[in-house]
Amino acid sequence: MTPLPARCMLGTIGVALAASLGLLAAEVPPRSEAGQSLVVPEGQLKLGEVYHVTPGEDTQLICTSDATLQRVAASSNRVVGYFVTPFEPGADEPPILAGALRIPVASLKTGWREYDELLHGPQFFHAAEHPEITFRVLCVSDSKLTSEEQRRQTYTLTIAGELTVKQKTVEVEAPAEVKFIPFTWQTMQRNVGELLVLRTKFDLKLADLDLQKPMPQYRDRIADVIHVDVCLLCNTMSPERLLDPQIKPAHHIKQMHFLTLVRDFNDVEKGYELGRAFLREIWDDAPALNRLALAVLTENGIETRDLAFVQKAVQRAGELPGPQDAALLFALARAYADRADWEPCVKWAREAAVEREGTPPELAGEIRAALERWEARARQAHD
Repeated sequence: MTPLPARCMLGTIGVALAASLGLLAAEVPPRSEAGQSLVVPEGQLKLGEVYHVTPGEDTQLICTSDATLQRVAASSNRVVGYFVTPFEPGADEPPILAGALRIPVASLKTGWREYDELLHGPQFFHAAEHPEITFRVLCVSDSKLTSEEQRRQTYTLTIAGELTVKQKTVEVEAPAEVKFIPFTWQTMQRNVGELLVLRTKFDLKLADLDLQKPMPQYRDRIADVIHVDVCLLCNTMSPERLLDPQIKPAHHIKQMHFLTLVRDFNDVEKGYELGRAFLREIWDDAPALNRLALAVLTENGIETRDLAFVQKAVQRAGELPGPQDAALLFALARAYADRADWEPCVKWAREAAVEREGTPPELAGEIRAALERWEARARQAHD
């Protein structure tokens, strides 16, 4: 981590002037109602094309502590944000004009419960009081078009901005690479829209962030300097864009908001309170009930899967007209199997095993084989 370089000062002054005119945000904008994007300020929308960060498997933030006795990496794939680019990027102008990011602290995970609790607790990031880490672009310098092939453009640049952790804001700068990938039928297999990929690496000192290592047990297990590796996939289409015309927009927004709380922030109390209210709203809509139940069962990153909540949705959907989804029933049975709760596991597996039109033969065979195993486990547990 370094302060903004002298060559960036003029750019920073320009950004401050633009902010005073309402063109750039003076602070990191808030999340949208659905929670999977940020509200881009009106002034920034006038500057150029907006690329939204796409949370999920294609976006990664990795923070590595390489200490004397232990090397630990915490990663998050739930970064949300955006970058504004010129409408027609040229070789002599910066490819990024503005941008901002929000990272849920609860989404930073190491795979070790002890470290996750330490990271999220009051000794470090204190997720309960400061649930997000934020970053906003202040300046781009040293921009250079390094390649242009098949309408794909790659730039190298130095990006500088403000990083806020808890109540501490520091200025950082780092070399970066930005690649523009136009829409093709091949890229559509991954994402719809024009793509931008930003990669950067930089170091952060714990002392600069006012973060202290717990003593003495972590003296040699947490490094004084954290290496940060960022890869952000961004898209001209918002991750909140609704593509299925059969889903009501209001339902789409509320389900995404619910998932943002229980998955990204691990806010179980507030998330499931919202989920129960949403459940009442869609009580007579079987497809919506099934979508909600399947999301709770299968979305990566959810630590607390409330199976009673899911079961209530699935049972109600079964009472309404229309076919039941064998894959959903099987997923619910599998979730109970993971908990070794064999009675409801077998109950839902038997429901899933009922012959239904449209169930792929491979899935039907997998369900029958699993049901046999689980029935045997249930008998053993009963004996």
